[in-house]
Amino acid sequence: MERSASRHARRTEWVGARLGLGALALCLTVAPGCTRHRAGAEDAGRVAAQSAPPARAPRVPLAVRADTLFWRTLHAGAYDQIPRAMTLLKAAYLQNPQDPQTTAHVAFLHAWTAAERARLAEIPPSMTDNLILARTYFARAAALDPTDARVHGFRAVFDMSDAVVQRDSVAFAAGLDRGRAAIVAWPEFNWFTVGYSLSGRDHASPLFREALAMQWQTLDACNRTRIDRTNPTAAAVLQGEAAEQDPRRRRACWNSWIAPHNVEGFFLNMGDMLVKSGDWQTAVKIYAIARGVSSYPQWPYRDVLEARIAQAEANVQSFRHPDAGAERPRMLLGSKIACVACHQR
Repeated sequence: MERSASRHARRTEWVGARLGLGALALCLTVAPGCTRHRAGAEDAGRVAAQSAPPARAPRVPLAVRADTLFWRTLHAGAYDQIPRAMTLLKAAYLQNPQDPQTTAHVAFLHAWTAAERARLAEIPPSMTDNLILARTYFARAAALDPTDARVHGFRAVFDMSDAVVQRDSVAFAAGLDRGRAAIVAWPEFNWFTVGYSLSGRDHASPLFREALAMQWQTLDACNRTRIDRTNPTAAAVLQGEAAEQDPRRRRACWNSWIAPHNVEGFFLNMGDMLVKSGDWQTAVKIYAIARGVSSYPQWPYRDVLEARIAQAEANVQSFRHPDAGAERPRMLLGSKIACVACHQR
């Protein structure tokens, strides 16, 4: 018991922000005094109206091999194999540091390492190094390909997370502005990315309420209609997929080779956020929508969602006070499946 208590204390005392990937996003705790800032037209324009990326050398053969290993590792949910994939990716990066895809994949692996750190028996303070490196590589990837709004969104999330660790409210506000600009550039993708990263905020905070609103906005945009906030149904929420022809919407809103259970993971997270808000009745309806997805029987984490439905009311306090007991359920963000809920085959 004494060792267990000591371990729990170590988990809660280190100052890193809770992390998650959307699945690669962060559970942020704002530094005292941080104020909300909305991105102005100038900030949005920097992402939404970028010029074409500069010409660069062809990808090196090692980068293609590293990509294959990256996807194999992520799709298998093989967290313990991250170091092997990281070694190959960084070797490819050193051969061609101008490759935005390799650079972004390095960032994603550092993000995944931190996001699912709950898998580890002991979490060292050095875990925050992964946060810093994810931020660094996402920033480089964004500079190499200014047109990739996904990377701008992830960069913003990690800017905010590093600012939390540094207790820098000015830097946090700048990161949030960058996140808002990324939303303007690709709403369907970055409403989730930024909103997921803020799902760890206090349930009564303006940022948490805004993050939950972003999930509803995602559903509206993906279905091109306003979804009923009190009685969302699978028929209404899943109807947009069949008619969708826009590749960007299909990539952000529905399941794909990259995220084979993107939709199921989305509803697991949104249900968790609704539970935390106190509206567990609507959360049960949101959770249940995942059952209507054709790939649901193959989803490795359907047992997690079924338990959420059964325990929704009890989880309100568990989600609001995640450090109150190590055995209590965790929200998707900060859990052992923060990334693989969407990406594992």
